[in-house]
Amino acid sequence: MDESNDKENEFGDSFLEDSGDITRTTEDEDEAPLEPRFKYERLEGESTLPFMKTATFTSIDLHDKFIAIGTASGLIYILDHHGYGNFDSVPPLKPHRCAVSKLKFDETGSYILSCANDSKLVVSGIGNDKLCCTVNIQVMPKSICFSPDFIRQQSGHCFIMGERNLVLYEKRLFQYKASNLYSGSERDGFIHCCSWNDNLIAFTNDTGTRVYERGTEKILTSVQPTHDVDRVRSSRCPPKHMWMSENTLVIGWADTVTVLKIKGNEGMRKGEIHHIFHVSMFISGISYLPKNGSDYELFLVGLQMEGEDFDDCASVMSTMTTLTAMESSATATLKTCVIRPLGLKDYELQSEDEIVNIRLSTHTLPYMIHGLGIPYLSTYFILTTKQIIMAVPYGPEDGIKWRLQYKLYTEAFEMAKEHADMLAKTDVSPKKVGRKIIEGYLESKKARVAASWLSSICGDCKEEWEWAVDRFHDAKMSTLLGDVLPDSKPRLDPSAYEKVLLASLFNNVKLFRRLVQTWSPDLYMTSTIIDQTQWRIQQISKSEDIEDVEEVEKILMDALAHLYLYERKYESALKILMICQDFQIFNVIDKHQLFDLVKDQISDLMNINSERALRLLLDNADSVEPSFVMAKINGQPKLQLAYLTKLMSRNEGIEFADKAVQLYADHEKKKLLPFLKKNVNYNVTKARKLCSDRGFVEETIFLLAKSGNHYEAVKMMVREYKNIEKVIAYCKAVSTDQNDRDLWIHLLEVVADFPTHFSQLIIEASNCLDPILIMDKLPDDVDIPNLSEALEKLLTDFTNYVELQQCCYDSTLNDLHVLTNNLMLASDKSVSVSLMTRCSLCSQVIMNTGQDMIPRKFNDIKVFKCGHIFHLTCSASEIDRRQMIEDGICIACSDNSDHVNV
Repeated sequence: MDESNDKENEFGDSFLEDSGDITRTTEDEDEAPLEPRFKYERLEGESTLPFMKTATFTSIDLHDKFIAIGTASGLIYILDHHGYGNFDSVPPLKPHRCAVSKLKFDETGSYILSCANDSKLVVSGIGNDKLCCTVNIQVMPKSICFSPDFIRQQSGHCFIMGERNLVLYEKRLFQYKASNLYSGSERDGFIHCCSWNDNLIAFTNDTGTRVYERGTEKILTSVQPTHDVDRVRSSRCPPKHMWMSENTLVIGWADTVTVLKIKGNEGMRKGEIHHIFHVSMFISGISYLPKNGSDYELFLVGLQMEGEDFDDCASVMSTMTTLTAMESSATATLKTCVIRPLGLKDYELQSEDEIVNIRLSTHTLPYMIHGLGIPYLSTYFILTTKQIIMAVPYGPEDGIKWRLQYKLYTEAFEMAKEHADMLAKTDVSPKKVGRKIIEGYLESKKARVAASWLSSICGDCKEEWEWAVDRFHDAKMSTLLGDVLPDSKPRLDPSAYEKVLLASLFNNVKLFRRLVQTWSPDLYMTSTIIDQTQWRIQQISKSEDIEDVEEVEKILMDALAHLYLYERKYESALKILMICQDFQIFNVIDKHQLFDLVKDQISDLMNINSERALRLLLDNADSVEPSFVMAKINGQPKLQLAYLTKLMSRNEGIEFADKAVQLYADHEKKKLLPFLKKNVNYNVTKARKLCSDRGFVEETIFLLAKSGNHYEAVKMMVREYKNIEKVIAYCKAVSTDQNDRDLWIHLLEVVADFPTHFSQLIIEASNCLDPILIMDKLPDDVDIPNLSEALEKLLTDFTNYVELQQCCYDSTLNDLHVLTNNLMLASDKSVSVSLMTRCSLCSQVIMNTGQDMIPRKFNDIKVFKCGHIFHLTCSASEIDRRQMIEDGICIACSDNSDHVNV
């Protein structure tokens, strides 16, 4: 028993009660979070720039080529998108003496506009100083923006500045001219954001966002704030603008996003709010992700304020110093989200990320964070006071890793296959992702699901299949591979199949038998499996702990028989199959031509399946005589009958016809009459005597008729059937075949004893016999029901018959008269011959004529009563050629007759 336990531990499978769902849709009980759309990285060049470690960043702006960063010391650094700066070619700018509050590139990236609390507006050049200037003003600017065509000649080189008023600066000959576009009061607050798109200028103060149109010089629309500007001050949470295509303005302010679209032609424009909704953070930056068509997604950067009392958040926004912020219990978390607008106030959150690797001070406010991007370059940046972060769109590698982390295996594998070439040399190639999926399911005790994945993951790769077999073997779950392991394309090493077979031998005998029956023996070492199977059968027979021992032994014996067949040990295999009463023995005998080994066990084969045994005997009729078979099953008449039925269906076993009649009479009376009708090899006299003794009426009548004794057959039918219709039908059939008039007379004599049937017989026999003869056979002094009606019908039918004959005769005479008259008329009819008449053979005119249409020569012609005319020479030559046309027969009519016959 110790050896037994060791064997089971070696091949036994654990977790056989695995309840993992074999479907792949519910891969994780917990709902996965939204998939990130970006990963967040520091700039590559950050480590090469010393100022990045010490400077405090206050502002940022983007261009297709550059990043401009303003610092608290008044410096402006120009970097590329990776954070590298060439300060020899583009040295840092020093336009201000205090912190740079706003920066703005022109559209070409040649100039940068900056402002600070030193009351200066500075236009600095980047490799170009033609338009550089400094404008001193009397206020501290809050927002600035270049005109879209700033660098173009004769454009005025304009820019705008927002404080309480919105001021337009336009370059003149020696200096800039300032013009007020909007004048605000103290209650309106400061203009903390302004933007310029085409001829539309948007600006926002505490009373809302307005859109000003240059040319008409008027304000087109105004959007009121939806938040409490007294609690959330614009100085701490300034608004953000972003222009998209088709004059669409997106406004991010506090926790509100508004999408405003300017519609109409110049001079007739108006604004429409398409979307307005609230988000769960204070917005610090806004951009968008372009999509196909008119769809788009918004990329938001902001701070989420959390704490014990949300009013603390409001106090943080409303106080003018950072002291209150430091004392507040609210904590700030830097977040980004991607949203897709749906309806007016609805949106769908596509992703939401918390940037946890960024340390924010406890007094961080939204105005200290900046977020902006270049959508068509998929480039987005986030600026804090100490760090610059690039938001890089998720690539396939990142997406796969995230899906694997949250056990979204289907999506991960599909993405790996979609980008297989790109990921071939990474740790998320389809091969490695597939292995991680299998490992994940096995570790989470979902081995059935793991097995269902193997075909998709391993495909035609032999190496992957063998890895999977080893992994399942280590997890003691090899039996689950029985239904998925390939037997070709690829074909694995024999050890792989043996592991599965041995695991099923000790854990799932039904699976073991099925695998032995379906797998080719070339896949594994059959001798090894035979030895293990024999040992297992012996172990089971001695064990008392296994339920249904007999059934398990039978299954294993069946499998062992198939293994013996693979080893060509046919006698051992047949012996097992015979003991197990397995009907597969017939297939084995047929396939391997083993009938000689079992022909002495016919009775045993019959007991397994008589139908298959009979078929086997008939297919091997050359190897065994029917007499031998009949002798072997002599004590089993039903088997004899079944054997003879099959034998005679092949027109064999003629000598057993009488035996078959007896067996049918004893055991299958319903099939006796069909057999008697179909077979002709039995002794009719013996069969008739047997049927007569048994009282088989129909069979006896049939045999009487078959032997030609129709009189006795009719007599017996009348006596037994009591149904004259069957007798009449029989007599009609015999009369039709043999024209036996005397049979009807005999029937009349027999039926005379049954007056009730005589009237019907008179009616039926009236067409076969002379009415006078029927009248002579009428019995005397017997009351026959309905006799007068029958005689009346008899005489009526006979009269009608005579009249019909006379009518037919008269009609025939009339037809002959008409045909004769037509023939005579045709023979007397003349045939017209004119100058245009042509020969029916050569199609030439019969008479030769000159230009004056006077006949010059009259050829010899042949004219038929049917109207056809021939040249004599044409007719003679055609008759000689055909040699089948009798003289005096029209050739043309003969041709028409041939076509009709065909």
